[in-house]
Amino acid sequence: MTGGAPAPLYIRPFDGAYFYYVQHLHSIKHQLIIKYDWYDPNRKVKGREIGANSDDGFTGADVRYNTLGFGYLYHFSPQLKMFFYYDIVENENTSLDGFTDDLKDNVFTCRLQFRF
Repeated sequence: MTGGAPAPLYIRPFDGAYFYYVQHLHSIKHQLIIKYDWYDPNRKVKGREIGANSDDGFTGADVRYNTLGFGYLYHFSPQLKMFFYYDIVENENTSLDGFTDDLKDNVFTCRLQFRF
């Protein structure tokens, strides 16, 4: 405790951002979406350094991720739309078990949204 307030258990120097590109395709009903993002929960350690020494305290929570996503959105009406989206998720290769190569964790989403 510091000055009466609970202290954090662990502080990491993190970094991350995301960028979107949204474009109508020849009509207001069709949209293309492209997104890129990254999240690095610990900038002080990179790649194979994570897990190289079991005493360093690094875990899967220190692994950096990059994601490229693209999708298509169709507006049936102002109240109904259909959304198809695919995320290509890439993690950095580390020395940790389970993170030595890129995980098979890409995600496809199909969503029907109704607004009332």
